[in-house]
Amino acid sequence: MMETAESKWSQLPKDLLLTVSEIFSTTSPLHILILRSVCSSWRSSVPPTPFLKNSSLPLNLPFPIAPNPALHPQRQGHFSLTKSTIYILQNPNLSNTSTSIPPDSKPWLIRIEETREGKLRLLTPLSRIFSYLVGYPKSLNLQDTRVTEIGRAYHLDFVETSSKNIELKFGELKSILIKKAVVSEDPWIGDDYAVMAICGGKLGLIKIEEGKWSPFDDPWQWEDVVYHNQKFYAMDYNGRTVSIGLDLKANEVAGPFYGGGGESKNLVKSQHGLFLVDKYMGLDFKYEGMNIYKLNEEQKRWDYVDVDKLNEEEMSWHYVDTLGDQVFLVGYGCSYVVGARDFPGLRGDSFPLV
Repeated sequence: MMETAESKWSQLPKDLLLTVSEIFSTTSPLHILILRSVCSSWRSSVPPTPFLKNSSLPLNLPFPIAPNPALHPQRQGHFSLTKSTIYILQNPNLSNTSTSIPPDSKPWLIRIEETREGKLRLLTPLSRIFSYLVGYPKSLNLQDTRVTEIGRAYHLDFVETSSKNIELKFGELKSILIKKAVVSEDPWIGDDYAVMAICGGKLGLIKIEEGKWSPFDDPWQWEDVVYHNQKFYAMDYNGRTVSIGLDLKANEVAGPFYGGGGESKNLVKSQHGLFLVDKYMGLDFKYEGMNIYKLNEEQKRWDYVDVDKLNEEEMSWHYVDTLGDQVFLVGYGCSYVVGARDFPGLRGDSFPLV
């Protein structure tokens, strides 16, 4: 019976396989790899990168976001909007109630970026550093692996097109380096979406159909931005938080923290609301009012993290003493939330940080 079933699967018509691959192409290129790994017949019938036909990414966007007198007059280029996807890879035979996980069955967190050439680039999960697979399995059978997408991140990179080799000045960096970029809707769906970016501490928004940046005119230095509940939310270095519509009208939803809070702030969106992970680095005393996540043995100093949840009705952040089943994954320019019960080997009420 098994051989008969397998032969029937392998003999599916090519046009049907292509239809299935088109459906998968709207979700993730990794799903295409899984589809092609079923058998040699499927691998020969399904092209490796059909998703590129349906994707608008990478997408070129105009440069600069805002005028900068420090820019060299002959500096030319554009921004390239790209996407990376974060997955958790698991042993499918483990149950959600497993308490003891063998070392070779622990879940793996990976980050894959799609290039214009149709290549898949493996990155460090919570940053965009190229990964050399240190500690990862030497081989991976996608048929014996449960692959779960937990989030997507978007990036803006400057692409130089100047005809001359122009020396880069320090003052130009605030126009070239993008701290973070987020999109309002999934670009797979169409061109009816917007991108908001933090560049030189300032916010800029571009509606893809209009193709023009609109700088956000304000005196603040912005630390993080997310898209949550059909609105952009941005936070400055002192904790001041605003919601911003596509018309660039901002409404303050929380005032600044007394003393400004910690040195590094990350907004984390969850089905339970909008959270803030506030990191205090290198304190010379042990403060019991926060969650200790690391002791710097060399410097003999304490690093702390404070987690708060936004209450828009009261226009303030409220301290959170537990995350429940949630696991916060917070990195450079990205943050994700997963439920520990869905991933054996993960512990709830935790937040791995980099």
